[in-house]
Amino acid sequence: MKRYLILEDGTVFPGDGFGSSIITTGQLVISNNRTGIEQSVTDPNTEGQIIAFTIPSIGNSGINRDFYESINSQCKGVVIGSSSLSTVNNSISFEKWITSLKIPGIKNVDVRALSKHIAEHGEMKASIMDTHDEHAIDQIKALVLPPDLVKRVSTRQSYPNPNIGLKIVIIDLGLKYSILRQLSYRDCNSIIVNYNATIEEIENLHPDGIIFSNGPGDPKDLPKTIERIQILQKDYPILGIGLGSLLIALANDCQITHLPQPHHESSLAVKEVASGKIDFVNHNHSYTLDQKYIGSSDFIVTNICVADGTIEGIRHEYLPIMGVLFEPEAAPGPTDGYYVFDEFIDLIESVKQQEGIRSQWN
Repeated sequence: MKRYLILEDGTVFPGDGFGSSIITTGQLVISNNRTGIEQSVTDPNTEGQIIAFTIPSIGNSGINRDFYESINSQCKGVVIGSSSLSTVNNSISFEKWITSLKIPGIKNVDVRALSKHIAEHGEMKASIMDTHDEHAIDQIKALVLPPDLVKRVSTRQSYPNPNIGLKIVIIDLGLKYSILRQLSYRDCNSIIVNYNATIEEIENLHPDGIIFSNGPGDPKDLPKTIERIQILQKDYPILGIGLGSLLIALANDCQITHLPQPHHESSLAVKEVASGKIDFVNHNHSYTLDQKYIGSSDFIVTNICVADGTIEGIRHEYLPIMGVLFEPEAAPGPTDGYYVFDEFIDLIESVKQQEGIRSQWN
């Protein structure tokens, strides 16, 4: 079935439809991921997005459904060059998988030309449709993308990820399963709460530390979460990942900016400023911190992207707060960023030790 990817600037990319036959509209995101397609499609960060994969052929080794990052897929559609019908070890083919998830797809698209167009003109809305007349383009331009993306993906009920170690409360802004896996490996006793949980609800859980997870959308759409961070950071060690780190920055009078070339890639080099060490980590963010405001803030830059020099990690000078824009849980991508979880645990232990010393003197 002939279908069309139509961008809001009127550019049309023809292709062949697969998956769900519904018409869909979302924010078009160019993904350079070569592996981890399962994680990419089921990542809650993709809520409201149409993902265009630049890899020439997708699904060559089939799809492994053990690699999900959420129970249900969040993305609005997928765009690919071509797909393979291959399956390995009882896996499912990519097209059958997308069909089972009821996601609209379009293949045989010139993804190289599409990627170049977005690089030149910036991210924009797009639709997968059956026609490409002026009326269809007008519909795309008139559509306002919803601002409540975090509300759509955050858990509605609190739930535990039990263990025997430090108690970590996770504010679910679009939590990936791999974050829970990394905390479990470190014996953390995690409790996951809704993004709108009150200060009282969080404090009643008596956390040793708090994580604000990654998630979709514009950080400025979450003013109440920013206000809660301003209160909680006075009493608890905090780690922000992705969207969570941007909210921490906004809560401390920093500014954010939209990247001209957003980072959506599973293996992008990041340098640790203090040591010069290079890590290859997964990126999935369209915003970063505005470097003009960092110097006058209470944050130091801990990590920068080697490719474009953008800020990828921050740490507060005197409060136990740290944040990374990249995804240390490595899903998909290399495992170089795992150390972030270890550093956060060390930060919590340091705070607990200092509190113990103070209690002895009082």
